Amino acid sequence: MKKLYESAQKLKDFPKIGRIVPELDNPNIREIIFHNYRIIYRNKIQFVEILTIIHGSRLLKI
Repeated sequence: MKKLYESAQKLKDFPKIGRIVPELDNPNIREIIFHNYRIIYRNKIQFVEILTIIHGSRLLKI
C-alpha cells in the first residue's frame, strides 16, 4: 500500500505524467498504472484530485 501511495504522490510534481483515460477522452482526467491498479485523477489548476483507484480487470463505470 505504501508503494501505491508513493506512486500517487508523484502526481503532485508531475500532473501530466499519466495518460488520458481512454473511456473518457478528457485531457483533464488522466490515469497512471501501478501494478494491477489504475489511479484515475483530475488535473486541477492548484492541485491533483484522485477520483478513484480501481483494479485493472474491472470495468470503469462512466
